[in-house]
Amino acid sequence: MKAVVFKELGVIELQDVPEPEPAPDEIKVKIAYTGICGSDPIIVIGGLEEFPYQEGGIGWIQQPKPPLPGPRIMGHEASGTIVKIGKDIKRDFKIGQHVAMNLRSPCGVCYYCINKKAHFCENFTNHPGKMAEYAVFKEEALFPLPENLPLDIASLLEPTSIAVHAVDQAHMKTGDTVLITGGGSIGLLIMLIALKSGASKILVSEPVAEKRKLAKQLGADIVVDPLKENLLYISKKFTDGRGYDVSFETTGILAVARQLILFAECSGTVVWVATYQGNLDVGVPITYVHTKEITIRNVVPSPYADYRALKMLPSLNVKPLITIYSLQYALKAFEALKMGKAVKILLQP
Repeated sequence: MKAVVFKELGVIELQDVPEPEPAPDEIKVKIAYTGICGSDPIIVIGGLEEFPYQEGGIGWIQQPKPPLPGPRIMGHEASGTIVKIGKDIKRDFKIGQHVAMNLRSPCGVCYYCINKKAHFCENFTNHPGKMAEYAVFKEEALFPLPENLPLDIASLLEPTSIAVHAVDQAHMKTGDTVLITGGGSIGLLIMLIALKSGASKILVSEPVAEKRKLAKQLGADIVVDPLKENLLYISKKFTDGRGYDVSFETTGILAVARQLILFAECSGTVVWVATYQGNLDVGVPITYVHTKEITIRNVVPSPYADYRALKMLPSLNVKPLITIYSLQYALKAFEALKMGKAVKILLQP
C-alpha cells in the first residue's frame, strides 16, 4: 500500500509499504481522509522557522532535532471504513462501518485514569500511521459515525475535540467577549464552538489575508492583521476599554501568549491552546495578573471531549476549512501548508 513515511529529519517520502493486519484486539480501517496536523510539518522539519505561518504544534517537537525515530508512517487525524475486526474486539463494530479515529487510547488503569484524568494517562497507546491506505487501531480509539456526518468532515474529530476542550477550559459564559490569536484550523474551530457557546463578540487576529477572510465569513465580528494593525488599540475599542472575557492563543508564539494577559478583562480567562518551545519563559506579569484576578489555563488532548466533539461536528460549518489533496501529492500538500494559505489539508488515498 502507499503511505507517507517520515524517514529522517527534513525528509518524507511516499512509499510502498506492507499492508497492516490487525491483531486479535485490533480493527483494520481503510482510510478515507487524513488531516495534516500543525505538528506534522514541525516533526518533519525539526523546528518552526521553516513554517512561519504554522500555528501551535507540540512543545517538545519544536526543538532543533525532535526525538522521534524514523522511518515511520505519519498522520494521526483520520476517518475511514472498517474492513476487518479482530476476534477479541468487545464492542459491536461492523464491517463497512464508518468511523473516525483518535490519536491515542488511555490505559484505563493507571493513577490518572482511575482518578478521572485520563488525558494524563501514564501508559497510553499511540495510534499514528494514518497517512496511508490502511491502518489498524485499538477499539477505544474508534468512534462510529452518525449517518449525517460525511467522512471528510469526520476526519476533523481530533482537532475539533481540542477546540471543545479549549472552550471547556475557558469556562465561557453567554455574552462573553472573545479574542482568538491565530486563524488556522484550531483557531477557527474554537471560534465556531465559541459562537455556539454564547460568545457575544469575537475578534480574530491573523496575519494571512485568506485566513482573515475565512474567519470573517464564518462569523468573526472583526479580523485584524497583527503585523500591520495595532491589535491593542483595536481591542480596547472593540471591548469598550475593558479587555476580553476570554482569550485563546493558538499561534505558539511566546510574545503573543504574554500579550493576551495584558488584553484580559478583570476576572478574565486566558487559554494557551498551543504549546511552546521548552525551556523558555513567557514572563507573566504576576502583579498585573493578581490585581485583575486573571486565570491562565492550558490545553492538552482530552478523551473527555471526543464524543461531544463528534456530536458537534454535524452542526459546525467546517467545510470551508478543508482543502483535499490526493495521497500521491502529499509532498505538494506539505508545501501548500508551508505557504500558510490552506487551513486544514486532508490527504485522500
